Amino acid sequence: MLHSIQFIIGILLIFLIIPQTPTENIVLRKFNETGLFNNYKQAKNSLYALTWLIIVLFLLVTFVLSV
Repeated sequence: MLHSIQFIIGILLIFLIIPQTPTENIVLRKFNETGLFNNYKQAKNSLYALTWLIIVLFLLVTFVLSV
């Protein structure tokens, strides 16, 4: 069960991080276009927080599986 969760989080992490480049950030543009955020800065901060949350979640699941 946890291996499946780890796999899903890992795939989500890959799809979230790969398109984030300094010159072309497709994920951030899509976040901003959703209309959920008042401005670009809010979308950027939310994406930054989401990215780190998923990284920490992946590391925690990996740690639990290794114990």
